[in-house]
Amino acid sequence: MIAAKYEATNTYVVIVGSNSGIGQVLIKQLIAYGTTIFGLDIQESSATPISDRNYYFQADSTNSNEVENVLKQIKNYTTQINGLVNLAGTILQFKPIEELSIADWNETYDISFKSCFNSCRIFMPLLKKSTGAAIVNMSSGLAFIGQLNYGPYAAGKASVISFSKTLAAETAPSIRVNTVAPGAVDTGFIYKKDGSTRFNKQLYTKMVPLGAIAKPEEISSVVLFLLSNGASHMTGQCLHVNGGASMH
Repeated sequence: MIAAKYEATNTYVVIVGSNSGIGQVLIKQLIAYGTTIFGLDIQESSATPISDRNYYFQADSTNSNEVENVLKQIKNYTTQINGLVNLAGTILQFKPIEELSIADWNETYDISFKSCFNSCRIFMPLLKKSTGAAIVNMSSGLAFIGQLNYGPYAAGKASVISFSKTLAAETAPSIRVNTVAPGAVDTGFIYKKDGSTRFNKQLYTKMVPLGAIAKPEEISSVVLFLLSNGASHMTGQCLHVNGGASMH
């Protein structure tokens, strides 16, 4: 799809969760290399400027009917897509598992995993029509550790990894499927409404060998690599981008 130098003229990429901090940076990077973006998120409007290279569709990615409707609209612009990036994920209730209702669990788990399943399944026909297509699904370092009060989110992101490996086996060699598992990233995800972080930022950075929380660009650039021909012999893999906080 994209050459090792990230040349991507006349390519099309769908980004689910396009209004996220990582999504906004990734859109700018891909547009700079000639890609046309189809962004999808639950907010009414796009967080990045709309243009003839950057389209936006409001949809709940946990709702298959709404994602199907986005597919129909994208078909007005192209008969194929070259890449799919799934960035959706959230945690809405920071509670021990025994205190979570089924509704609480499902809400976070569905956004963190079901949205990925829906988009991979629904956009697969357009991916199959391109040559060298790639899917990149966003997991999390929390999928690999036991973290208090992150139960449904960690489970959802662990499911993303297992699902992606299965999908990689099923769609090879025509489509590559990989995941990225970041540590803490300096986006809105780690902040509370009052502007404070959800964890002790100073203590966390002391535990990171590279001494800092990741910037969104440091994650989106890895996604960009996995979309590119530079990763042409990679599928079913999970890349950890955490400054060495957890080494695998």
